[in-house]
Amino acid sequence: MSRTLWSGRPWVLPAVLGKSIAVVAVAVLISWLEFLFGLAYYPAPIMPVIMWTALALFIAWVASTVRPLLLRASNLYILKEDGLEVRVGVVTSKSFVISPAGFSDLEVVRSLSARIVNSGHIVIHTQGDSDIRMERVRSPLKVAAQIRRVMGRPFARTARSAPVSEQVGYPAESFSK
Repeated sequence: MSRTLWSGRPWVLPAVLGKSIAVVAVAVLISWLEFLFGLAYYPAPIMPVIMWTALALFIAWVASTVRPLLLRASNLYILKEDGLEVRVGVVTSKSFVISPAGFSDLEVVRSLSARIVNSGHIVIHTQGDSDIRMERVRSPLKVAAQIRRVMGRPFARTARSAPVSEQVGYPAESFSK
């Protein structure tokens, strides 16, 4: 069993916080306009206009924060001494394991806003046709350096493997005749 060097989930706090601040700012602006024009307590069906506004903004806040929260809940990244494991999914779970033998290269992608909050995406290129994307990694340059250290090690088997005849299930004597 190999030792875990690093594990993490997508860092969504800046996104959730930013969206929450934006919704509060819009709520303050709309409420101020409703009070300014005297529409706040105007009788609408079931409840006053100000309550409909609050409900609509709450629904908008929930809708805007669901994706980042689901991303955090569904992704797990584990860097071990012998490779990188990426687990994706909540209901249906997939697990990708990248060994040093299958590793080709990696790239760190950071937007301006991601650089401000020290996060980014790490795209791992494998020798196969697939690329693995680790989204919203906190301190991506540090994590990428750790991944390069693990994946850059020479890959060698230390245990003696059994003869081909034993691997297939035939006794070794049947091949000597």
